[in-house]
Amino acid sequence: MLESVPSQKKYKIVISDCHLSAGRFFEGRANPHEDFLNDDDMVYFFDHFSTGTYGNHLDGSPVDVELILNGDYFDYLNVPIQGEFEESVTESMALLKTEAIMKGHPKVMLALRRFASRPGKKLTYLVGNHDAELFFPLVRERITREWDPDGKFPSEKVEVVADRDRLTYEGGVEVRHGNQFEAGNAMDFDEPLLVDFVDEPILKMPWGSIYVIKIINRMKWERSYVDKVRPVKVFALFGLILDPWFTVRFLALSLYYFLKTRIALIMQGRSKWGATIEILRQETQLFRDLEDEARELLDVRPDLRTVIFGHTHRPMDKVWPDGKQYINTGTWTRMINLDWSGLGQHLRRTFAFVEIDGMTSRCELREWVGEYQPHRNFQI
Repeated sequence: MLESVPSQKKYKIVISDCHLSAGRFFEGRANPHEDFLNDDDMVYFFDHFSTGTYGNHLDGSPVDVELILNGDYFDYLNVPIQGEFEESVTESMALLKTEAIMKGHPKVMLALRRFASRPGKKLTYLVGNHDAELFFPLVRERITREWDPDGKFPSEKVEVVADRDRLTYEGGVEVRHGNQFEAGNAMDFDEPLLVDFVDEPILKMPWGSIYVIKIINRMKWERSYVDKVRPVKVFALFGLILDPWFTVRFLALSLYYFLKTRIALIMQGRSKWGATIEILRQETQLFRDLEDEARELLDVRPDLRTVIFGHTHRPMDKVWPDGKQYINTGTWTRMINLDWSGLGQHLRRTFAFVEIDGMTSRCELREWVGEYQPHRNFQI
């Protein structure tokens, strides 16, 4: 009688841009800066991919499943400290934000630890532009201990990756958040912290993060949807017609802070005029779905078959005639799309499903439907 041989198949489940912040209620009041309202769905999602078919094989051996949180899973930019959004973030401030996020989503935190506790399961967290606080060592340790089933650090079950912007797997699969392709959101992985002329290291924030802190978070008090509309250029055009006073102030503040921050960085020797011009060039493009960047990466890297990004909040599954593939995992937050291809409001809990068998891979974009609920939070 032949012995049962465990399957060599491995699964990678990739989600991004969930933007968990401090919860629906924070600092004694309803929190308009919390964009993630799908905690129960996410708990079912994690449990699904660590039990049943994805728990153990028929012979009892564990199924190999890695859950990849591909950037912007936590949204530190949306967490104030005593009512204020600070752009000079220290490690102690980042830890306070981390505790607020964990306290705001207790069910999800327990579900992540439960996922990691099961045989054959691993959690991997990549840094995005909204969770750059992960560059602080104590923040990575705190998150790892929270999710590791035994509270260990370092952990064999949980890895928070901050020394590189990508994960590469068998079968020609590479996962990146995608912000490094945008001049306004790119981060310095070699030297992510400012240490000169400061009492303690502070986080180096790209211009896009400062823009969220100083403009978006301020304007959300007036229009809660201001950061949920894509593309922004079409939103501004319609806004000048339908909501002119707000839109004019929004655009004026955006221009003011852009000039202020860019000129300040240039004067400090921390940036160059070329980077500022590149940001302006990219910001004038109507759609930024990173499709061109994905294709260019696939062309220069013959070892790659599929690249998986997040960041843009626009789910995509593009396959070219040569078999090369680009997947964007979209977002688990509600978006308002002004593009004709998907006009209207959408909540699409999309994720990348990757099956690796030896040196071959099969990748596709899927949507989590979730368990039936008799009622749920109202979402605009």
